[in-house]
Amino acid sequence: MPKKATINYIVDLIIALAFILSALSGIILFFFPSGYQGGRNPYYAQSILFLTTHAWKELHNWSSLAMIAGVGIHLVLHWNWMVCMTKRLLVPKKPSPAKTCPIE
Repeated sequence: MPKKATINYIVDLIIALAFILSALSGIILFFFPSGYQGGRNPYYAQSILFLTTHAWKELHNWSSLAMIAGVGIHLVLHWNWMVCMTKRLLVPKKPSPAKTCPIE
């Protein structure tokens, strides 16, 4: 079984790559709207950087879904830490040595 740090690294790497793809495709779709005359003819395939606008839309959608899934997994992996830190911030008490939050 891989170490928790390795799992966190892989999940964060997936989130980062998905973000880059989603942001890049979003920027391309923003500056090059699809279709003829601003989308009135959706069957017109405009090619931008070797991909059609339909392919850019698919890349954008799937990379965004991968990013959402990665963030969900990230939250699950860090749930105990988030609960502990929230309690620490909302109820400022001197922590006992037995009940400290794990630092990740």
